[in-house]
Amino acid sequence: MKTLFTNATFHTMESAEDTHCSMLVEDGVIAAFDLSADDSHAQDARIVDLQGTHVYPALIDAHLHLLEAVALSGISAQLCTVENGRIEPHNLAGVERKIREHAARTKPGDLMVCSNYIALSMDEGRLPNRFELDEWTNNGRCWVMNIDGHSGAFSTALLDEIGLADEAPDGILAGPAHDANLGKITNVVSSAVGPRLLGDGIADFCDTCAHFGIGTLCAMDGTDDSERDVLVELMAFLAQRFALDVRLFPQYMDEKKLARVLPRMQRKRIGGCMKWELDGAIGSQSAAFDRPYENGIQAPTYFTDEFIDSKIADLVSRGFAVSAHAIGETAIRQLTSAFEKADRQLERTSDDAMPNCMRYRIDHCEFPAPDTLERIYELKPSVTIQPGYSWMDKRFMRSYERMLDKDMINQQIPLRDFADAGVVLCGSSDAPVQTVDPFLQMRGMREFYIEEQSLSAFEALATYTVNGGKMLGENIGLLRVGYKANFFATDKDLLAIEPAGLEGMHARCLFMRGKRYKPRHRGISALLQLLATRPHTI
Repeated sequence: MKTLFTNATFHTMESAEDTHCSMLVEDGVIAAFDLSADDSHAQDARIVDLQGTHVYPALIDAHLHLLEAVALSGISAQLCTVENGRIEPHNLAGVERKIREHAARTKPGDLMVCSNYIALSMDEGRLPNRFELDEWTNNGRCWVMNIDGHSGAFSTALLDEIGLADEAPDGILAGPAHDANLGKITNVVSSAVGPRLLGDGIADFCDTCAHFGIGTLCAMDGTDDSERDVLVELMAFLAQRFALDVRLFPQYMDEKKLARVLPRMQRKRIGGCMKWELDGAIGSQSAAFDRPYENGIQAPTYFTDEFIDSKIADLVSRGFAVSAHAIGETAIRQLTSAFEKADRQLERTSDDAMPNCMRYRIDHCEFPAPDTLERIYELKPSVTIQPGYSWMDKRFMRSYERMLDKDMINQQIPLRDFADAGVVLCGSSDAPVQTVDPFLQMRGMREFYIEEQSLSAFEALATYTVNGGKMLGENIGLLRVGYKANFFATDKDLLAIEPAGLEGMHARCLFMRGKRYKPRHRGISALLQLLATRPHTI
């Protein structure tokens, strides 16, 4: 089947200047550019008028947590937003109002999750404690997720259910205590999502991604905290049938759990967060640095060098692409060293053309030490980034100023230097820790905390397009003959717009393999529709 897309500016992302005026798609693949309707190659083609829009390759979110994002779409309420140049609500009184409203909409006994809480933007500078949550929710089960992804607050009923009342007497878990129990927490959340809410969550999240022009989701999912991770197995089964493309990165150290999802996968991948976190985050003061935070706390890495070296070398030798979470300079150095050792031991065959950006990934990589940078430039792994967080931190939270000395702040990920060195930077949201909005992340890249490390409009968009294709090793991320016809149309030129213009940006329409994405059915009908869909590997 042929379709000729016309009346648009097609930005190929081959370069900032490379554009075309029409695009022919045949059987889901880009076949030609700049043809007219009467061209012999376009005969019998269906004509689609894109109404003067700008067209770009469908975006690739290189790091999000699909199961959590889908589950939370059905049961969560977002607490904090940026409004008129500040974070609202900005105090616990405002938070109380929103949580009480969420509780009033929730059936008695149902789980309540409140996401996108920004503790350091509060006048009180803290999370609510369990006694406050008990009062605001009428003793309901409630989890408040802090935006750093490594701390949260829990009501008494939820603490008792998880079995963490003794570990968190005030209801607050942060740093290693939070990370060590996150699997137990997410298991409770996932078990609260029945078929109807699961269908709603899938529809809501996929529609949200399509609204932003996102066509490929790199899903960091799975926990070793239970005997069998049934919900991730179910999500992998369903994701094979999504209209969007999902690429699973199982977060397992457990080989039995890994074996259950590998047959559904296109390539052998592993890692992300959870059991593949080498350290925590700045907000919870659990990111591992060589020197202490301003208050004297010094966080360790979660693994010994010997363990992580052995584990990564074994997986790389078996053909796996390995991804791991590292934020502080000590953790980034540890992971870089493990990748270097695995690379030296790797016995490449004559047909092994896999570049290092496909084989090795540093997720976050936010505060690399100077002595590690040259090694990263040489190794050239993929580096997944979420600069929307630091963009907000500089303007609203100022956690880095409170917790880190100036030298540590200035070690933030050197976007410009990485790009100049040929390191493949991949844009991502870490959803549901942050909103899935890719344009917030691109604004953070263009107005970076360290101004001289900011990226151009083209480079920022490339992190969500061509670079994601390179990291996955697939024919996506470019508008190029022979590549999948995954693209979106929007009213504005993303390569000419000022950074502030990215606020509120969205796609007018998304096409996957040349077919327009249609909003999904909700509820149980969404699951029935998926079950009737032909599966593809993830």
